[in-house]
Amino acid sequence: MNMIPIFALMLAPNPPVPINEAQMRDIGCVATIGIIANEQRTGQELPETFPDLRESGKRWAGMVGARVMEESGQPREVVAFAIQQSVEAEQARVIEMNDAKDPMDYVRGRVKLCKAFMDAQLAAADAATPVAPTDNSPTMLALEPAPKTDEPDKIAQYRTQLGEDLGNPHRIRYCKTLVDISYKEITDREGADSRDAKAFGRLAQAFAFRAQGLSPAEKPKPISAEELQTELEKEPSNEEKMARCLRLGESLALAMPPE
Repeated sequence: MNMIPIFALMLAPNPPVPINEAQMRDIGCVATIGIIANEQRTGQELPETFPDLRESGKRWAGMVGARVMEESGQPREVVAFAIQQSVEAEQARVIEMNDAKDPMDYVRGRVKLCKAFMDAQLAAADAATPVAPTDNSPTMLALEPAPKTDEPDKIAQYRTQLGEDLGNPHRIRYCKTLVDISYKEITDREGADSRDAKAFGRLAQAFAFRAQGLSPAEKPKPISAEELQTELEKEPSNEEKMARCLRLGESLALAMPPE
């Protein structure tokens, strides 16, 4: 047996490591978004209307691919293969569900969940340093870099928003409830061992850990009809609320002590 390659790998400064569960979650979502975006790009008719995912999906695929390569040390070909395998797995899952009452329930759930993850990570990227350029991927989902943002005010807004949320008990409780509800829905639909259920279980655990140290919730103060209307007009869409909570949850999860 030739042991030289093994020793060379052991002595390498940054030897590759297996792609982990969180990275596979994002790769699976890149596949889901990519399937819909590819059908939109090629003009295929979808059974229902989805938001235009072509540009945002392409950008996110590049971000995820570059990040997984950097974190794992795996070459582009391995990451591209993992994405392609996830695409095939998602397509096979939908075909297998053709005998179910409505396979589009699964597709709708996946797109909704994955778009929330995508929006949250794109927003976080806009508030940080842009991803370094990468070459084109051999798969249907190009691993391309995120373009530089020309919206410094938006970047400052996301940074300020995340800082405020980390110190806002009301926001933490609200997001904890939202994540707990989403976790239950996903678990009921896909089972506790599914990739998405594990991802949301991790966020739910992070919110639960943070909520333990919060002071008791204060009794809400009375609010006039005019003040209520003003507050409601400032509220973002449900997708933006989820993206904001995902950003907060990921930050809390990173701050959790190791098990």
